[in-house]
Amino acid sequence: SGCENLTDGAVVALAKHCSGLTWMCLGSCNNMTDGAVVALAGHCLGLAFVNLSCCDSLTDRAVVALAEHCSGLTNINLTEFESLTDGTVGTLAEHCPGLTSVDLNGCENLTDGAVMTLAKHCSGLTHIGLFHCNNLTDLAVVALARHCPGLTGINLSGCENLTDGAV
Repeated sequence: SGCENLTDGAVVALAKHCSGLTWMCLGSCNNMTDGAVVALAGHCLGLAFVNLSCCDSLTDRAVVALAEHCSGLTNINLTEFESLTDGTVGTLAEHCPGLTSVDLNGCENLTDGAVMTLAKHCSGLTHIGLFHCNNLTDLAVVALARHCPGLTGINLSGCENLTDGAV
């Protein structure tokens, strides 16, 4: 995490030569592009844990590749993935129904639709981080409560549109 000098070449080489990887932390690797994550997803089909937090140069394409190739994902950290869209979260939820931990902290573009889709398709969620997801309303929290009975941790700090109606 915080490897500013790590580029696509290193990640692609790891993916090609270590296809058995199940865990990968690439948080704050800002010189890495979607191509590196696409290669990782294409070669390391058994990935269960991926941290792409604070990777400023990545787009939805990287997350879609992980969703489509790594259906066994259980834990993904997309904190401050500023370009993340509801549609991509939906793709992730639909392809990776076994997700148990999802960090979307600081993903300010997300709306209730993203969380509702996660809740519907990933009913085994035990942890979700939604810190400063300012577009969320009570509907998102109600969907989590209704569909994810095993939820043990949720971060709703800074979600300014939530009311007592959510709980």
